[in-house]
Amino acid sequence: MSRDVYQHFRPSERVFIDKVIDWLEKVSDTYSIVVTDFLNPRQCFILEILMTSINNDELQVLTSASIVETEYVKLILAPSYYKLEILDFDLACLQIDFSSKFVTLKHSQILGTLLGETGLDRSKIGDISVHQSFAQVCVSKKLVTVFTESITKIARSGVKMKEISPNDFVRLPEQATNQVVLMSSLRIDKAIASVFDKSRSLSQDLIKSGKVKVNYAEVMQNDFEVRTGDLISIRGLGRVKIGQNLGLTKKDKVRIEVQIISSQK
Repeated sequence: MSRDVYQHFRPSERVFIDKVIDWLEKVSDTYSIVVTDFLNPRQCFILEILMTSINNDELQVLTSASIVETEYVKLILAPSYYKLEILDFDLACLQIDFSSKFVTLKHSQILGTLLGETGLDRSKIGDISVHQSFAQVCVSKKLVTVFTESITKIARSGVKMKEISPNDFVRLPEQATNQVVLMSSLRIDKAIASVFDKSRSLSQDLIKSGKVKVNYAEVMQNDFEVRTGDLISIRGLGRVKIGQNLGLTKKDKVRIEVQIISSQK
């Protein structure tokens, strides 16, 4: 496959593009299957674009969303004749029980503990859904015992972890509101300030402290330019998806459609 596809994506995405190309070539050349780790929606989008570009009817992509509806999914790349078995996804769901009378656990605390106590990569963990007295997380099936045997405490709170059926995974619903925002430019710091009505200095502090991600990747540059379709995540504020550029106002402000997303607990 030609590396000309690079021009359609950001330089920071080249490593993942190369990985996808290697996957596709492996399936095409050896007629074997590839089971991915957990991929975020941006990575799934890139894979879909690359699949479309090769236009190969002999390949198919299967998604774990057919088992449990989540944001992060595991994919299987396989020859078109391949018959899927649920176990092929290497997917499991865990429930983390804690005493809500004494503690409230946050997504970041749970993720930090899961990664810190095991030394695993983020790609080995899927969605984390936090409820009042329990949390649920999707993981690789073969790593279940790694989590259940190594984690007994999160944020100074004792926890009990057990495997549950994917059918029992409860994803928190999201609420999205659409609006048009005026921005002086498409710099990430100015975009955050405009959307959330915050000062530019606060936006820059959030970026500097590693609390801002674009398309699930951390961004540390204040002058990083956002594009249509980008998903900006700001820890403590929420998420916003950049929509269509509606052009300039008479005062040279950029009119941008945005979708502000929040989880409902």
